[in-house]
Amino acid sequence: MPLHPRLSFDERAKLYKEDETWVGKPFEVTLNPRAMQANTRYMAQTLLDTQLEYRASRAAAFAESLINDIMGAQITAPIACSKGCSYCCNTYVSATIPEVLHLARSLRATPPRVARVQAAAIRAQQIPQAQREASRIPCPMLEDNACSEYMHRPVSCRYLLSTSLPACIRILKDNQAEEFPFAGSVVTIRTSVIIMMKTALILAGLPHQHVELNQALAVALRHDDSESRWLAGEPLFAEVPADHAEQSNQQIGGLVAYFVDLLRPTL
Repeated sequence: MPLHPRLSFDERAKLYKEDETWVGKPFEVTLNPRAMQANTRYMAQTLLDTQLEYRASRAAAFAESLINDIMGAQITAPIACSKGCSYCCNTYVSATIPEVLHLARSLRATPPRVARVQAAAIRAQQIPQAQREASRIPCPMLEDNACSEYMHRPVSCRYLLSTSLPACIRILKDNQAEEFPFAGSVVTIRTSVIIMMKTALILAGLPHQHVELNQALAVALRHDDSESRWLAGEPLFAEVPADHAEQSNQQIGGLVAYFVDLLRPTL
């Protein structure tokens, strides 16, 4: 027996109609749990809709757009980031598999970028896990110190907004140990979107781990139909290292479990 019985058809229809108030719109993540539920449910419904082509990529694109809109509405601190500044584009990045698939769909059209991904993946494979955070592998999407796939970049790239360029240089270039100067509440916003994404993936019966971006992209780019194969249950990314720091975060894990129990009866 499920912990909570599934809502009736009429109850679900009413709830989905109410969700329209919040879906895809910026909201205060710490003050509006109802909006968080609505957007999580929308992502789960997208992932569950087998009639939708590229439904994993669509869910990732939705999450990436949502974090942009939320940060745009809430982050008022002066941002030091600008085009041509790429210090944070030379560090370890992990992403959910839908985000990897979404980015891979765009990359396929540009063979030179695909070749750079493959080279970066080989280099990433050679780095011991304990050295990942301090290793500096230029992102294969970098061209003239700018992101060539800016519109398709993962959530982890979107939230890394800094208020101090000198601090970024010390931390990301010189490997000095100091606190990163995040702008405003970007960490809280990113955490909330990650919780929504992980919850939606679990509700859809799909793997929800974060994986190392370069190696995962190389896997996704091996097959034109990688997304459909992954959605069908093929373990394409089984050999790609997971982000253990992300997976072992008990606070995120507990909130994900809470939202899974809360939302499952509504689908």
